[in-house]
Amino acid sequence: MMQVKKNAVVTIRYIMQNSHGDILENTLDGPPASYVHGSSGIVKSLQTQLEGLRIGERKQVFLLRLEDAAGDDFKFDVLIENIRAALPQEIKLGYPLNTVPVECAPGCICYY
Repeated sequence: MMQVKKNAVVTIRYIMQNSHGDILENTLDGPPASYVHGSSGIVKSLQTQLEGLRIGERKQVFLLRLEDAAGDDFKFDVLIENIRAALPQEIKLGYPLNTVPVECAPGCICYY
């Protein structure tokens, strides 16, 4: 079974909250997010915290602001929905290609 690792296309669903507990984004019932692990698709510190997870696993990950910076810390409740090997072109581009449409939620079409 594949793990989250460099040059894998990882599809996630998540709930993002700020340090006050306000939900800022929720993709559990909408389109998931996909990225090429090891690219600049999402923040490196979040990628590091997802490293080694498998399909179906969940994890709370945190993005903490720098001590002297203004703003919030963020908490993500992440579900690993899918993992596949990235195509050579995806590795070069740094993002996944939308190749296969699937129905991911009622009234929604996502691409994997």
